[in-house]
Amino acid sequence: MTDSYEIEKPTSDLNYLTIGIKYIVLFIVLFLASWIAIPLFVSRGRPTRVNTTAELLFENPLWSSLIISIGVITWFIYRTRKKYKFGEVFKIDFNDSDQKLEIKTVNLVNNQEKDNHYDYKNLSYDLQNKKGSLFGKQRILKIKNYDRIVHEINFDRTAWCRNKRIEKLIEKIKTEHNNV
Repeated sequence: MTDSYEIEKPTSDLNYLTIGIKYIVLFIVLFLASWIAIPLFVSRGRPTRVNTTAELLFENPLWSSLIISIGVITWFIYRTRKKYKFGEVFKIDFNDSDQKLEIKTVNLVNNQEKDNHYDYKNLSYDLQNKKGSLFGKQRILKIKNYDRIVHEINFDRTAWCRNKRIEKLIEKIKTEHNNV
C-alpha cells in the first residue's frame, strides 16, 4: 500500500544575475552589521568588554575585515550548498509494501528533480513545534537517515500548509513511522 502526500512543484523565477545581486547586497549588509554586532555579542552586557573588542577591531581593520569577510562568505557557501544538496520537498510516498520512503525534491536553482529512496528501518523523524514573535507558529519536520538530516520541511512557511492532508501526514509520522 502506498500513501502519497504532494504539493504543487515549487518553481523559482530567479536567474544567476538576480541571485548574484541578492548575495552581494546580503554580503554588504552582513559585513557592515558585523562591525557593530561582534563587539556587542562579545561583551555579553559588560560595557568594558565592548570597548576592548571595538578597539581590537578598529586597531586592525585589515585583518578584522578579512576575518569578517571570510566568515560571511563561508556562511553563504554553507547555506547555498545545503539548499543545492537537499532541494525542496514536493512529494512524499510511504510505500508500506516495500518498506521504503520515497521523496521527490526539486532544486530551485536549476529546476532538476531528484528521487530519494530510504528504508523505513534506517529513518527517524524529528518534528519540532517552534513559536516565535517574527514567524509565529512553525512545525518543522527533519527526516533523518542513519541519524543524519537528509530533508527538512517547514510546514507552515512553505506550500505544505495548504495541503488538505497535512494533519494526517503529521499524525502518521508521529505514530506509525517514527523509530526514535
